[in-house]
Amino acid sequence: MDDRAELLTLLDACRAEGARAVEVLHQRHERFLTTGMRIRPARTTEEAWTARVWLDGGRAGVATAPTRKGLAERAVAAARLAPLSELAGPADRYPPPSGSLGIDDRRWGNVHDDDRNELLGTAERFLSVGGTVLRRLQYDEVRERRSLLSTREVELTAAATTWSLSAEATLGSTTLRHRIASRHFADVASLPFGLDLRRRLEGFVHAERLPDVPLPVVLDPAGMASLVRSLAPAFVAPGLSGSFLRGRLGRPLASPVLHVTDDAGQASGLYTWPFDERGVVPFAVPLLKEGVPNSLFHDPESARAAGLRPTGHVREGTVRPSNLVVRPGSRTRNVILGELADHLVVDELPPVALATGRIQGPCRVGVVRAGARTGGLVVHLDLDVGDLLSRVVEVASDQERCQEVDTPTTVFAPLPFTG
Repeated sequence: MDDRAELLTLLDACRAEGARAVEVLHQRHERFLTTGMRIRPARTTEEAWTARVWLDGGRAGVATAPTRKGLAERAVAAARLAPLSELAGPADRYPPPSGSLGIDDRRWGNVHDDDRNELLGTAERFLSVGGTVLRRLQYDEVRERRSLLSTREVELTAAATTWSLSAEATLGSTTLRHRIASRHFADVASLPFGLDLRRRLEGFVHAERLPDVPLPVVLDPAGMASLVRSLAPAFVAPGLSGSFLRGRLGRPLASPVLHVTDDAGQASGLYTWPFDERGVVPFAVPLLKEGVPNSLFHDPESARAAGLRPTGHVREGTVRPSNLVVRPGSRTRNVILGELADHLVVDELPPVALATGRIQGPCRVGVVRAGARTGGLVVHLDLDVGDLLSRVVEVASDQERCQEVDTPTTVFAPLPFTG
């Protein structure tokens, strides 16, 4: 896709409408989507053009549409209605990243229906035995091409692939969902997707009761990934005024054994890009450093206000977290769990309420006695996220990649569950 001439045409059109500075972005998504082996797959191509303009005095406007027609006029019209801002302006020019990021799979275009059906068939077989009922099975592959041009002589282009498989299945009274995703088809095709979901379901077949004695709580990598994923948006600088994190930066929030970093430049990461939608090359952001909130995600405007460099996290028109990494500990999962004869295993915690910092709602808990899973139950949890994270006792040394989160098994001190 050579779209430089079209980008230049759009940039010139914005200038002709009176813009003194311009960023233009073109994104193209080629997608193959199927909702099971017996449903006819859909192939689609979607395009999005974005014009971001600045007028004299710092008024900024943006417009996005599937075509370039009328885009310059709409962006400039939006800028004329915007308030003045000393922070407004295109992103600065940054050196491009060095080396390969491994985000564009060479197998794109060479994966055939036989390959897809083998992957889907394996998942379907695992999720259709032992009383398990498969409710939904979806396979998705996407190739995105992104090109950007700005009046600050920034000219960038890159491509990336994403392969994903998701399902919903029921066993008894329990229904669970599971998703795997990677930049590479081989990863999705080789992971034991259906088997993992069925084992999660089987852990809740036998009804248990909440033990009378408080027990340590274990979050497997998938459960810890869900917690970190729901926590990370609180670190977005433009939204900090409405976040529970306001006023808590630089103060202990979690156990000192917990260290979380966001790395949008991680090799083969699910949300890795050489540059974001503003043309900024990303860098690693330490969110929690030994339990202390340390840094925020910044777009060019919030970075200027703070006197910092933007972090390269503008995605889908807003600032978003990317690849999250929980630093591993020094002992393996097997060694740690070998010392925890009796404990609880949380399948997935309720999400963090970003405005209040509360974790409130039902969650499924498995009961382990003498090292063996005996069943599970649904409990209720209601506490502050700082209270939860301060109870982290140990982080295992072996990491697992759960979509965009790299995390090990994590052990918490007893939590205040109610039946």
